[in-house]
Order: sequence, then C-alpha cells, then structure tokens
Amino acid sequence: MSETTITIASYDKKAADFAARWFDLRLDRALDTFGGYLRPGARVLDLGCGPGRDVRFLNELGFQTVGLDRSAGMLAEARPRVAAPFVQADMRALPFADGAFDGVWACASLLHIPRAEAPAVLAEVRRVLEHGHLFLAVKRGEGETWLETEHGPVFFACYHPAEVELLVERAGLRVLERWEEADRAGRDHPWINLVAWTRLVTPRVAACAIVRDEAGRLLLVRRQDNGYWALPGGHLDYGESLTQAVVRETREETGLEVQIERLSGLYSAPFPDGFVLNEVNQAVVATFVCRVTGGELRPGPETTDAAFFPVDALPEPIMPIHVPRIQHALHGAGVFFD
Repeated sequence: MSETTITIASYDKKAADFAARWFDLRLDRALDTFGGYLRPGARVLDLGCGPGRDVRFLNELGFQTVGLDRSAGMLAEARPRVAAPFVQADMRALPFADGAFDGVWACASLLHIPRAEAPAVLAEVRRVLEHGHLFLAVKRGEGETWLETEHGPVFFACYHPAEVELLVERAGLRVLERWEEADRAGRDHPWINLVAWTRLVTPRVAACAIVRDEAGRLLLVRRQDNGYWALPGGHLDYGESLTQAVVRETREETGLEVQIERLSGLYSAPFPDGFVLNEVNQAVVATFVCRVTGGELRPGPETTDAAFFPVDALPEPIMPIHVPRIQHALHGAGVFFD
C-alpha cells in the first residue's frame, strides 16, 4: 500500500480523538492573513479539512467553504459539526472544475503526501483556483519519515522554506508573504506558513524586422532552437520599447544595424494549429519595416545562419507564423492588425 493509503487508515481510526483535541484550535494569524486577501463571500476549498475545524472558522469569516478529505473517518466527524459541503476525494485529482474557487486553504495538506507528489497536488490547486489565493502550511525539516502512533503508522514529509517557495512558484503562484510558527503542541519541527497569489498568464510582447537589401532580397535568420528560418526579432526586455527591441534583436541575431522606417503589422491572435514556440502559443508582436545602416552580416548566439533571400524563393523550413507577416509587409496597404 502507498504512504497515503496507510496514513489515511490510521487517521480513520483516530478521527474521533483528533477532532476532540483540535476542533476548537483557531489559527488566528493564518486565518486573518489569508482572509484579508479574499473578497466577502469568496469560494474557498479547505484541502485536507480533517474534522472541519478550519471550514468552520473560514465560514465565520464570511466565505463559502467546501471541505475535502480522503479520510472517511475525518469526514464523519466533520459533517455533524459544521454546516458545509464536504467531499471525499484525493487532492491529487480534485473533482472540481477549473477556476472553481477563489481561495484554497491547505493547512498541513502536504504533510502526509510524498514529496515527489507535491507538484501534482499544487498543479491541481492551481487548476481549481480562479485568479485567487493559496494558504499553505508545511512542517519545516528534512526529508520524509514514518511515525508509529497508537492508531497506526503515519507518514510525514518536511520541507525547507526555500523548497516550499520554489514548489509554489513552479505551480504558477507568487508568494506574497511567509512566516514561521512553533508547533502549538510543542512537537518538533515548526510550521512554515505562506500566502501566495496566482500569477496572471498573459501573452508575451515581441517585435520582428522586415529588412531588404538593395536587390530587394529579404533578411532571414536560422533559429538555433528549432532550425526554422525566421524574421529577426524576439521578446522585449524589461525597460525597453518595441522599437528598441527590434533594433537590438536584429543586431544580436544578424550583426546588422537597422533603422525603422514604418510599422507594417500588429499581431495578437493565438498561433495557428496548436503551434507552440518555447512553451508560448500566443504573443503580441509588432513587425517593423527597417533598412540597414551599418554592421556586418553574421549569425548571433541564438542563430546558426543569417542571409538575404529572394522573396519568391524563401528557404524551407520557415516559421509558419512569419509567412503572413512577410506578405503583409511586402504587399499590404497600411498597417495590418488582428
């Protein structure tokens, strides 16, 4: 049997004793801090709710709380104590729709989950969270261990603060605040507490250049990452403008200095046919017609080749999302946008 299955069996046996001991303990700082980030009436999931203690306190703060636990014994203690919906399920496969909650309360939720499976739990948390907040509490310590109790063996996983923050960040959330507290029962290993906020996933912003030589040939570069021919260009760095970005990217990828003549297109639609580039499937891209003012043609650190080609004999393979940009720049009237 797995670590979680064995531990759940032990919790089923000790559910009544656990509820009698801990049901009235209010985690004041954690509840008040987490609650301060949520709107009145927010939908909250208590992940690993046990006998419903925190569901009760979250409801008293004015939230609509759902309790979830895998232990049937714990849920049997929760239902007569708290007027709220309770669900028996595995936190690694939550039975809720995407964006179903405004907040997730995960107090000790990872405590009995193998460390290797923690990313899967947090991925599910991120999935069911609307643009909202997570409270997470784990034990500080090293590695994993088993503890023999009068009700059976219980599995524990502990973390270093930096490990917890990295897990949360990789799940797509940004840590807003973190603090540590001693265990209320005087046990070893203090609690690491944090509140995190879902990061907004927005399209990247980029710029690319349409550059032709005196013979009318088009400048293309061969990308190092996928081998496609493409227009020179790339994403903005912080602190620069679109025009600065297209000049910089052209210099870095081709060795040429360029001057912008006009904007030829502004593109914002998702990439077609599921095309993904460096894990991005949508970007806001400005295309500029430019002319060469100096430099020496050569590939850069991110390109394996750079050359001019006749517009009616472009090389293959060529980036499919760049073909319409070339056509709009060469044959369109005015600025194209989508």
